[in-house]
Amino acid sequence: MQRRKRRRDGMFRTLRTLAGGVLATIVLGSSLAGLASSRAGAATLDSEETVLQHVVNAFRASKGLPTLAVSDTLTFSAKWMAQDMAVYNYFSHTSLDGRTSTQRMADAGYPAASTWTGETLAAGHTAARAVFDGWVNSPGHYAALVDPNYRAIGLGRAYNAGSSYATYWVANFGGVVDAATASSFDLGYHARFGVQTADPVLAPGQTTMLVVALLNTGYRGWYLGNPGQQVNIGTASPLDTPRPDLAVGWMNLSRPATTTTPYVGPGQDGWFRFTIKAPATPGTYRLAVRGVIDGTTWLEDTGVVWTITVR
Repeated sequence: MQRRKRRRDGMFRTLRTLAGGVLATIVLGSSLAGLASSRAGAATLDSEETVLQHVVNAFRASKGLPTLAVSDTLTFSAKWMAQDMAVYNYFSHTSLDGRTSTQRMADAGYPAASTWTGETLAAGHTAARAVFDGWVNSPGHYAALVDPNYRAIGLGRAYNAGSSYATYWVANFGGVVDAATASSFDLGYHARFGVQTADPVLAPGQTTMLVVALLNTGYRGWYLGNPGQQVNIGTASPLDTPRPDLAVGWMNLSRPATTTTPYVGPGQDGWFRFTIKAPATPGTYRLAVRGVIDGTTWLEDTGVVWTITVR
C-alpha cells in the first residue's frame, strides 16, 4: 500500500493497493464551505454502473447512512476518466492532461471547491459486484463507502482489450446533490458522413436493407459490446423516436443497428446495416438516424436521412 498526503482546498489522502492483478485506488477530499443541497440533473448509467450504484446505496442504507443521488456532472467526470485510462493505458487519479479528480469534477460543472469530494478507482474487474467487494474489503475504500458527508455519486467504466487491465472503473463522490448539468468538454467521439444506400421505393409490407457508413473522426475507437464505447445508430429528428412502423429486427424501436465490426479505429469507417418493413399504408415516410454511444454521448448530426416511398 502506498500513501501520500497533499492539500488543495482541504486534505487529500491517496491509497493504492495491488492484489491478484486487480488495482483499486481512492482519493478522499474535503472542503468545508457551502454545503447547499439541490436536485441533480438526469444522468445515464449503463447496466453494470447501475448495479454498482444500487449495491453502494444498499450498503450505505444498511449502515444508516444517506443514499447517494446520481449526479449528471459527477457521472460525466467519471465516464471521461474511465475512458481516458482505458484508451491511454494508465491508472492514476491524475489524468494525463495533469488534472486532479477535483479539477475534473469542477470542469464538468460540479461545485467541487465548496463541498466534500472523493474518487475511487478500480481496474481488472468486469462485474460491478466484484468492484464493490474489492472496495469494501480495503480499509481506505471502505472509508469512502461509509463517509457520512457524501450525498451524490457519479460512475463510469470503460474497456480496452489492449490495455493492461482491460476494464477501468471510476466513482466520483460529492457532498451536495447539484442541479447543474454536465459541462461540455471533448470526450473524443466524433463522426462524419461516409455513404448511405439510396432512398427505397417499396410495396406495402415489403422489406429492404439500409446501409450507412460513418467515418470515425475522433481520437477514440468504437468497441462493439463495451458499454460507453459501442457506437449505435439511433433515430433522430427528434432523437430517440420509436419507429414501430418501420422496425424489423432492430436492437430496439429507436436503435436500428450497431457496427458490423468489433472495432472501428480513428480514421476508419463504421458500417451499420438494418432492415425496414414498409408500412401497410401507401405514402412517404422519413427516417433520420444519428450515431450514439448510449450512456456517453450523441455523435454529430451528419444528415443521414432516408425518404421511404410506399406505393
